[in-house]
Amino acid sequence: MAITTDREDLELSLLRTFLAVVQHGSMGRTAAAVAKTQPAVSQQMLRLENIIGRKLFSRSRDGVKLTRHGELLVAYANRALDLNEETLARLREESASGPVRLGVSEDVALARLTPALKRFQSAHPDVELEILVATPAKLDFLLAQGSVDFIISDPSLATGVPVMEWRTRLAWFASTDLAIDPLRALPLVLCESGGSWRDDVLASLRRTGWDWRVVFESPSLDATLAAVESGLGVSALLRETVRNTGIRELKHARLPVLPEVRFGLFRGSAAPTKAQSLMEAALATSLNVATGNRVVRFAESRSWLAEVDGEPRPGIQALSLSAAQP
Repeated sequence: MAITTDREDLELSLLRTFLAVVQHGSMGRTAAAVAKTQPAVSQQMLRLENIIGRKLFSRSRDGVKLTRHGELLVAYANRALDLNEETLARLREESASGPVRLGVSEDVALARLTPALKRFQSAHPDVELEILVATPAKLDFLLAQGSVDFIISDPSLATGVPVMEWRTRLAWFASTDLAIDPLRALPLVLCESGGSWRDDVLASLRRTGWDWRVVFESPSLDATLAAVESGLGVSALLRETVRNTGIRELKHARLPVLPEVRFGLFRGSAAPTKAQSLMEAALATSLNVATGNRVVRFAESRSWLAEVDGEPRPGIQALSLSAAQP
């Protein structure tokens, strides 16, 4: 069988950007999310299409949609990144065992963690990973009691200083069938799990002078998404949490730009096990990629990531003490 030597191979960095475009739905939103310019993201996707020899996206005024080949690539891209993480972990002998207990709020659970946790469990099958979804107040209590090892929560609702912190921006969403009348009060669907964001969202609306009324409010993100999809009203949500095909991001001249919201990773006070250290490193790496190097790491956490059981960890570098520049 002849071997082709001039064929270009897929690059993992291109696959990561490709999945980010799939997640955010447009080159512009992806550029903002990963702290790159829109031309840089577009050039990366053009390079990926040239390597594959197929069109991956069809472009429109509302963003991009996957072609048949693009849809096929999604599964392979995820598999390639999963295998990359598992290979590096195994070859660096970063094995561990024992329990790791992580508490998250509902929006975080759906937003960014599933792929990272899947890769971590695949790379470390002997680690007993336990995930608890709860309110920020309950998560803070459980961490203080030692019932969980980590929590991811809104820093304004948690006690202590986070190990790392990152930001993401809310966006307006509505049913694909909902028509907005700017002359009438805006129907709002609110999710109580949004923590301190609720007041910020309402304050943004007040500044526009657009009257609003709450038509639905629930502590459940799933219930909130169902209400939006049914056409009850509009809601301020994280883009990463919206997977419903009947929901679209809403663009309207009178709707205000929504604020950024913060998340933080907090750890318990007990001395870390090797499994817990590896979990923190995995989360840091995943979040760093997902936010375009905008994770802020605090000085107190550096020694934990850099060493495990008193030994330097090969191939792992602590993140910058301030957000890295794009």
